[in-house]
Amino acid sequence: MAGNAISNIVSGIKDALSVSGGSVVGIDIGLSSVKVAEVSCDKDKENWVLTKYASVPLPEGSIIEDEIQKEEEIVDAIDRAIKEAGITAKIASIGLAGPNTVARKLQLAGGSEEEIEDQVVWEAEQYLPFEIEQSTVSFHVVGENEGGGVDVIVAAARNDIISSFKNLVEQVNLKVKVVDLGLVAVTNVFELVMEEKIEDISQSWLLIDLGAQKTEFIIYKNGMIAFTKEMNVGGVMITEEIQRQMGVNYDEAEDLKITGDGQGNLPEEILEIIDDVVEAFFSEIKKTIDFYISSTSDESMMGCLVTGGSALIPGIIEGLEALLGVEVSVLNPFDIFGIEIEDLSEEKKKEIQYRGCSVIGLAMRQV
Repeated sequence: MAGNAISNIVSGIKDALSVSGGSVVGIDIGLSSVKVAEVSCDKDKENWVLTKYASVPLPEGSIIEDEIQKEEEIVDAIDRAIKEAGITAKIASIGLAGPNTVARKLQLAGGSEEEIEDQVVWEAEQYLPFEIEQSTVSFHVVGENEGGGVDVIVAAARNDIISSFKNLVEQVNLKVKVVDLGLVAVTNVFELVMEEKIEDISQSWLLIDLGAQKTEFIIYKNGMIAFTKEMNVGGVMITEEIQRQMGVNYDEAEDLKITGDGQGNLPEEILEIIDDVVEAFFSEIKKTIDFYISSTSDESMMGCLVTGGSALIPGIIEGLEALLGVEVSVLNPFDIFGIEIEDLSEEKKKEIQYRGCSVIGLAMRQV
């Protein structure tokens, strides 16, 4: 059993190492859209550039709880996105999220590489919500901790989920060499953008990825992901409630949620629907914050950054600031990344800022 898990780790590392030497396309297959991106940087990793990007919407219900429901439509969306972005790379880095993936920080006794591997496998067997024999486990040793052991970030995903998403991408003649977790990809961008501000490792930061159906809650401290939780709340809950109450279709409800009457004015009934759902979201955030503080005694939070399409929902930023008592801002990759995409409108740039962090983080795996 342990041998199988370690073999999976080694195989994953070999695949990752074989990426070097060519461009890598990041592919984020979300619940509401497919996004693709390519990035580049100089050898000193100082000048980062977003060179290619595209996003193609998915039909409602294409993916439900990690299960592929509309394979042909998703493959078509990937193909369209690749062509729209003008991507010629054949190596892909894809992201996974959902209940069949796990990212967790562990404090281990340390020792040789083999001893750490054994400890990772034993710990993973205790907390994974799925069988370790049916999953791929990978880890990264961050460094020594105050207790004399080592801090390790462990990531795992069910093999059948990995295979199903790889199959989607490989149907458009791409080779998947890196499989990452979405929350890790977003953290890649966070670390780059916040490099100077997170130098004090005693301070913690909250990163929230507000998606369509899920929200990723990430505490970052000591130079690594210290705590994560996936919450089953997202912007689609508002969309569905607008559909139900207003008698409109999904696309019309999405438009009402973000733009209102087209002039930025939201009707009173739309605001009431948003407020009800957002209150439920804030309640979940408060419970998670309270749990984290009670279990770690960490009250050093310096600030909160948000990303994801649902961060555009009116009142989210202000509500989080009132709830958390710290400054809340949008994670903006363009604080670091230059752009080499022709005819990029301000509207498209704003879309990438809010919805593109995960796929940019996946594309960064090339470097």
